[in-house]
Parts: sequence; structure tokens; C-alpha cells
Amino acid sequence: MGDPFSVIAGTAGLLDICWRVGAYLGKVKAAANKIERDLAALSLEVDALVTVNESIQALWNANKEKSVDSLSPDAPRIQEFWQDIELALRGCCGVMDKLALLVEEVVGIGGLAVQGKRDGIKKALRKQSRDQEIQDIRLQITGYHNSLQLTLSALNLCYVRSAQSSNGLNFDILSDKIEFWGFKLIHELAAIRAKVRLDSDEKAISPSISAAAAGVASEVVLNKHFYLPRAVSSIFTGRQTLLEDLRNSLFDGSISVTKERAQRRFVIYGLGGSGKTEFCCKFAQDNRHSFWGVFWINASSRESVEHTYSTIAQVGGVEPNERAAKNWLANLDRPWLLLIDNADRLDTSLEQHFPEGDRGMILITTRNPLNRVHGTVGDGSYHFERLGEAEANDLLLRAACEPAPWSTTVREHATKITNHLGFLALAVLQAGKAIAKRICTLSNYVEVYDRSWQRVRRLRRRSDTRGDKEGTVNMNVYTSYEIIFGGLEATDSLATQDAIQLIKMFSFFSWEDLRLDVLITSVEHPRRQIRHEKDEAAKPALETAIKARSWIHRFREWAVWTVMTLQTDRSAPVLPGVLRDEKEDFDEDRLMDALDQLNQLSLIYYQEATESYSMHPLIHTWVRERPQMTTAEQALWCQAATTTLSRSILLPPLDSTPSAEGLRRHMLPHVGHVLKCQKHIQDVMAENRKARKSPWPITVSAFGRTQALESAKFSLIYVQNGYFDEAEVLQRKTRDFVCARLGMEHIAARKITLFLAGTYGLQMRTNKAAQLQEEVLQACQTHLGLNHPETLKVMGTLGLSRRFQGRFKEGRALFETAIAGMTAALGAEHEDTLQAMDNLGQLMWMYLEYPEARDLHTKAVDGMTKKLGPLHEKTLIAKENLAMACLSFEDNVLVRGSEAHDMMVEVLEERKKRLGKENPWTLLAICNLARIKSGLGDHVEAERLMRAALPIAQRNLGENHYGTLAGTAHLAQVLVRQGRLDEAEDMFTDVIQRQRYESSARDDGEHPDRIGAMWYLLECYQSHGKIGDAVRVCEDLMTAVRTIGGQGLGLLHPFAQKLQERREELKAIRSRCSDVPRGTELVAA
Repeated sequence: MGDPFSVIAGTAGLLDICWRVGAYLGKVKAAANKIERDLAALSLEVDALVTVNESIQALWNANKEKSVDSLSPDAPRIQEFWQDIELALRGCCGVMDKLALLVEEVVGIGGLAVQGKRDGIKKALRKQSRDQEIQDIRLQITGYHNSLQLTLSALNLCYVRSAQSSNGLNFDILSDKIEFWGFKLIHELAAIRAKVRLDSDEKAISPSISAAAAGVASEVVLNKHFYLPRAVSSIFTGRQTLLEDLRNSLFDGSISVTKERAQRRFVIYGLGGSGKTEFCCKFAQDNRHSFWGVFWINASSRESVEHTYSTIAQVGGVEPNERAAKNWLANLDRPWLLLIDNADRLDTSLEQHFPEGDRGMILITTRNPLNRVHGTVGDGSYHFERLGEAEANDLLLRAACEPAPWSTTVREHATKITNHLGFLALAVLQAGKAIAKRICTLSNYVEVYDRSWQRVRRLRRRSDTRGDKEGTVNMNVYTSYEIIFGGLEATDSLATQDAIQLIKMFSFFSWEDLRLDVLITSVEHPRRQIRHEKDEAAKPALETAIKARSWIHRFREWAVWTVMTLQTDRSAPVLPGVLRDEKEDFDEDRLMDALDQLNQLSLIYYQEATESYSMHPLIHTWVRERPQMTTAEQALWCQAATTTLSRSILLPPLDSTPSAEGLRRHMLPHVGHVLKCQKHIQDVMAENRKARKSPWPITVSAFGRTQALESAKFSLIYVQNGYFDEAEVLQRKTRDFVCARLGMEHIAARKITLFLAGTYGLQMRTNKAAQLQEEVLQACQTHLGLNHPETLKVMGTLGLSRRFQGRFKEGRALFETAIAGMTAALGAEHEDTLQAMDNLGQLMWMYLEYPEARDLHTKAVDGMTKKLGPLHEKTLIAKENLAMACLSFEDNVLVRGSEAHDMMVEVLEERKKRLGKENPWTLLAICNLARIKSGLGDHVEAERLMRAALPIAQRNLGENHYGTLAGTAHLAQVLVRQGRLDEAEDMFTDVIQRQRYESSARDDGEHPDRIGAMWYLLECYQSHGKIGDAVRVCEDLMTAVRTIGGQGLGLLHPFAQKLQERREELKAIRSRCSDVPRGTELVAA
């Protein structure tokens, strides 16, 4: 460290002078407003100096008794920084002394008060004569303040990093501190450098201190996440000044390390292919050390936004959807940068893609100039049209691999080419790649380009009006692409032919983030499916009573088999040759050779971190809609893309692995784009048929077996990603086809019907789901018999829907019949039998038969633990149900409270680990754990858990989802127990609105969840002394219990008896209240 006496004396002396000068300046400002303007700025500088001086004293006092390990690399730096502080303090004291004398001279011998007009003029003239000195002193004070502040941050970072190497200290806490001081130091350096550049103020910081602080900051690795669409090209050229200006705009002096005062956004708009995305990626790469996380979303479509935001959500450990990801970013207390790319859509407001609040920095690329209004820093936006001539020439020659130094002749050829291409970055890059591949040369490129241009124009005039309409500018890119494509077609090698087929197919996928494993699994998964089917066929048939079939049924089965055999498409699937390899071992090297060909020509980009490929949107569009691509060829390659995606998707039961789930999440934008292209092609074909004067009777491609399977698989993608409406459309289409041709007696028809019923259940349309399940059950009973395992399993599924409908009597009968049949056919330890027992246990709650429910749940837990393992998803559900069966209807703990609590903690922790902290099953576990805690008397912790989970449920599930409504009701019940009756009453009143339950409750009956919330409200009113309101709700409940589920529990149901007792109790209280003086009803109650 520096000399202790010198440091302490310096800080004390500086503090004394600052206080004197600051007080004096304040009095001058109050007494003479006419000369205060420049002195006010001085006053602010002095205040800032006081603050940093106090921080230096605090840091000295905190560390003066501590010894730094001499072996630590930070030990000599700490010593040097204290010596820098000592020198700065001495210099600063001298400057402050000068300032004190200068202020006294300006004020004069007459004192602070202005004695008339003449005295005021004299003071103003003296001040004016000293303006330059005052300005110089202000700059010196600013420089000392910056030096001291920067050194202070560097010292803090060194001390924390040094402490981390010591034993006995918490590594995580110290790591957070290092992040804080590291980012603070980086942002202070950036702000000071921006100020120096803006004001040309060389005195703003000591160069030696700046260099030393930068050296310390550079050694701390602070960036933890870096996710961009592609790596920055090694030949990135030009726009360096804009990069530096953008950095200065984003990192100006007003930035705060933990929370920016306003969200900083900057817009890059301009032509497609002008280098907007590459520029932003370059900025992110150059400044990644300034951000804890760098993220990217593709705003070109709704599906791509959802997909890329879901990737960010997984980093944050939240539910993989856009809302959860934006909420996580909005609350992230570390610096982050978000690139919103290709924000060109006119049907969507760009603001909806911004995380809320004022944290973070956002870069936006768009072709829509109106979006520049969203810029909030600096100039707000850059307009990209073309590169400068020198920049374009450099990019061309570097892309063409021309050896430097470049001769005058080479530069002249380059200028001619870049000028011909309008200096458009993407077109120049493609030209360089064509020259590098020797498709043409620098000297003849313009000639080749002109021939290609004329051919493209001629073909576009002949083709349908379906291509891109941006005009001549995009033609530069398209024509330069055609040169490369022509070179590929002229090369007669297997790799180039595979490359041509792949890029045609890629143009029907989404343009970004096509993972390599989609291509590989499109070959491997069909083989896996075939092996599974063979294994299933080889298993001995289950001996069970199958209903004897009549000759009509047998004839229909034969007819169905015949139709399916005739309709089976035995032709080879529509696929690129590299994916149609019939060998047992897939030739992955051949695939990689073809991809490498495209990557070398910059037709696709490889992202190593995600093992995926992307295309530039312009190239993506041109490949798909180039004039040579007829509608028939479009249909061919669109089908190839569809087939590839479909073959990559596994159907149950092979689809439950984490890798399969991850692959399905990734495929959402690709499925959406393929279906969009399919519809467009079908529309074009329909228009072409109408346009013919004498249309031929061409048969439209029918929806067949292949299309039905593809739709079913794609609906699985939509379901997993939460697009239930889109999934329903595909499933209904598939079901209509399968049922019309095969009938419900065929297993495929029953499976797709149950699949659709499950989607209805996810949409909270329980009545529709139960209706379909009932149809399947009737078909199973008719064609398989009452005791067939499939019949019994469907029976249990329908029983679960009956429970949600409130039709408890039917549900109980279904469960009991299913369990008896499964026990006889499959055994008591079979997974399906155990699950039916667990579901019946939940239904027993509705009858308040908790001991019977606990017995059923205990059998399910024990059996599933033995059969599936203690941490299997179904075992965890059974444990959760057992824990909740220890609570009464009023959430009072009945038995085994401690065991139930521990069981729920285990379930919650396991779901957090496996599913994430925002998954609906995790939220359910949080709510149930809170209910048990409240039942054990820990209402404060119960409220904390519920209040943390409810906003997530509202955001991810919706405010009218039954899980959200039930969670709100349980939170209100916790508030009742804390005596916060007004808050609870408001919540209950909102929850019990009848329209919220319309999708599951019948017209002639109430939903059971609404009845439960009404019971809680009754208790709230009674606790509040609102006896009349309690009686009214009790009467409503009596009616609801008679009609619940359109069926009624009956007056003999335990809950009906409980209501009757409560009604008599309330009437007695109301009677007593009527006999007491007005105003004392609550006491009587």
C-alpha cells in the first residue's frame, strides 16, 4: 500500500477543502444568481469529489489491517493503485486550493451579498476575466475525480479477487462481487473514453491509471452467455467508425452497472443484404466482455420469435416461451445485450418483443424505416445502404482470396465489380466467393454478371408473379448468387450435386438454426421405428378376453386391410439423395461434404455452438423462388423438407426422451414455414388452373396416409410448444381422414381421437375431451370387449375427465371397473393399474374419504417406486397426491404432516431439476407445498411461495386457467388465516365468476373448482362477520351441490351434509345478531 499517513492526510485534507469550497459556492449561488451558472457546474464536480473521497476512506479503513497474500498477482497492483491514489489526492488538494482563492477573488472584499447593481456588475466582470481559469480547474477536477473513481473500482476488484484465493470464503458470493466490480470497471472505462472522444478532453483521465485499470479488467472473464445467429466473418470489412460511435452511444456516462436509467436501444435499418446483421454481430463480438449475456432473437415470424426466445428462457432456467424469457431478461441484474434481427413484419408491433423495464441494451435490424423510432440513444439509428468504395473493394478482394498487396490493376478490377453491384455487402461477398472458387475471374466477372443478369430478368418476366418485389437492389444479390449456383451445377461431383439438392430443400425450412441432428435423425429415426414395431410384433400376444366378432366385423376388417394395402405408398420417400441412403450405416461423411461445399461459398453459415446452419434471408428467398424453380419443382422440394421433418419426429412411446423433446422444441419454426410454403404452392396451383382457358381435369394432390401421418407428427410439435389451436386443426384433419377410411374399430383412429381429446384437455375444453373419450370407449367395448386392456385404460382416462367435469359418481364407477379389470388382466403391480388407483384416490377427495384416498395413493407410490423408480414422473405425481390426501377440505393437516411436507419438498426439488422452475407441474408442486405449510401453521412462508408462483402461472398459463384460479383461491385462504379478510374477499369474488369455468362446466351444473372457491368465500364472510353474505353463498352452494357436473352429488354426500350443518349454524348466528343492538353484530357472531 501507499504511505498510510499520506493517504489518510490526503483524504482528510481534500475532504476539508471540498467542504469549505462547496459551502462557499453554495452561498455564492444563493447570493448572486447572475454569476452562478458556471459555479453551479463546479459545485456538482466538488460534490462528486466528496463522494469518491469518502469511498476511498471507507475502502482504506476496511483493508488497512488485512494482509494481501504476497504470492497473489494482485498484490503489486494493489500497492501501485494506492500510490496512484496518493499522488492524485495531492494534486487534487492543490487544485482545490487554487479554486478556493479564485472564488474569493471573484466574490471580492464586499462579501457574498450583491450590494446593488454596480457591485453585481463588478463581480460579473471579475468572474468573466477568470472564465478560462475556472474552466481549466473544472477540467482538472473532473480528471482527478475520474482517476480516483476508476482506481477505486480497480482496487475493489483486486481485493475481492485476492480474497477469492484465500481459504474459508464463499466462492459464489465472491464471484458475484467480482462480476459486479468487473462490470462497473468496464463500464466506467467505456464512459470515460466516450467522454474523452466526444469532448476531446485529454485531461479527463490519467493515461497511466486508465491503462492499469484496463489491464485489470481485461483479466476478468465476465461474459457467460454468447448466442448469435452466426460467427462473424474473418473478412469483416469497414464501418469501424460506426462501430466505435455505437459503442460510445450505448456506453455513455449515464449508465449504471446494476440498473440503467432507460433501456438503451439502437436501430440499424436499410436494404436487405446491406450487412445489418453482420454489423451487429461484429459489435457484439468486439464488446462481449462488457456483457454478462449476449442473446439473439429472429423476429421474421411468430414461430421464430417464440423459438429463439425459448432458447434464451432455457439459459434463465424458466419455462421455454417468449413471455417467460422476456420477464427473465427484464429482471436480470447483470448487463445484457439483445439483438432483435429481421424485424420486418408489418402485422406486428415491434414493442411487443422488448423485455419490459429499463434494463439491458437492444440492437434492432430491420428493412422498415419506421422502426427507427424505437432508438433511444445517440442518433437512435443508422441507415445502411451500401459500403464505401474502398470498403467494398477490400471486402471483395479478401473474399476472393487475392494475395496482398493489391496492385493498381487489381484494385481497378475490384472497383469496376463493386460499382456494378451497387456496393451492396452481400452481393460483393458472393462475387468474391465466386472468384475464389474460380467460377470466374476478376477481369471477366462483370461480363459473366451481365449475362446472368439478362438471363434472370428474362426468366422473371416469363415466370409467375410470385417472387420478391424489392426491385433492382435485390437483383444484385440474386444475380451474384446465380453465378455461384451456375458454377455448382457445372461441377459434376457427388458433393456438389448433394449440395444443390440440400440448399433447395433448406429454402423451405426456416432460414435460421437448422440443426444437424434434424438431418441425421431423418435417416435414423425411421429405422428405429421399424425395429420397435418388429420387437412389438415378436412379443407374445396378451391372453385376454376379446369379444367375439361377427362376420360383418371380420369382413370390415378385411376390407380395411385391403384398402390400406392398396393405398400404401411403396415409392421411395421424397428426399435428397444424401438422406435417401439405403445402407444400414448412414454415410454422415457424405452429408458433411455437401454441407461444407455450401458453407465455403457462404450460401449457408455454420454455428458451432449449436451445431446448426443458417442462410441469409435474401438467399433463402431466392433459392425458393428463382425463375428456374417451377411450381412443380417447388412442390417437390417442399415435400422433401416436409418428409425430412416428419421422419425426424418420433411418435409415442419412443418420443419421451429429453433429446427428443429438445429436438421437437427446435423444430417449431421449420414446421411452421414448411406448412406455410405448402399452402402457398397449393394456392398458386389453384390459381394456375383457374387461369387456363380450357383447364385440364388435373387431380389435386389428395390428403392421404402420408399426409395424415405428417399432420399428426407436426401437431405433436405444436402441442409441446404450446400452440394448441394449431395442433387441434392438424389433429382434426387427420382424425377425419383416418376415421372415414378405417372407422373407430381401427387402433389408428382410436389413437388420433385420444390425441385430439388430450389437446382439448390442454385447452381446458374438458367437455369436448370427454365426448371424444366416450366415443373411443364405446368403440373399444364394441370391438375389443369390456375386459381388454385398451378398453380398461380408456375407461380410466374418461374417469379422469369425469372428475374434472364434476361427474364424480360416473368417474368413480369407471375407475373401480377399470382397476378390477386391469388387476385381473395385467396384475395389481402393472403401471396402468397403479395409475388408475392413484386417479381414483384423487376422486375420493371429492367424497371427503381421505383414509381411503391415502390407502390408494400409498399403494400407487409403493408400486410405482418398485416398478418405475422413486423419481419417475408418475411416481412423483403419486407422492404429491399422497401428500395432499393428508389435508382436509379446509386445508387443515389431518395426519402425517411432517411426512407430507418432506414428500412435497422432494417432489418440488426434483421437478425444478428436471422440468425447470416455471413448468406447470413445478408451479403445482409449489402451490401444494404452500398449502401444507399453511396447514402446519407457517402462513407467512406459504404466502411467499404462492405470491412468487402466481405471476408465473398468469403469464405462462393465463389468468383463466384452472391452475391459476385454484392457486389464487388457495392464496386467498392463506390470507384468511392471517386475518387479512378484505384482501381475501376480493380474490375469492374474482375467482368464482362463473364464466371462467364455462369450457368444462355443463350448462346444468357447476364446476367443482368453483364450488371449492365458494366454500372458501363462505368461510371468509363468516370470519368477517358478514353473516348475511355467508348465508347467501351457502344457499348458492346447496343448489350447486345438487347440480354439480349436471349430475349432482346428492343430499347424502358428506359435503352436502357439511353444508346443511353450516347453514343451520349461520342461521343461528344471524338470529342472535337480530336480538342485539345495532352495531354489535360482529361481537354476537
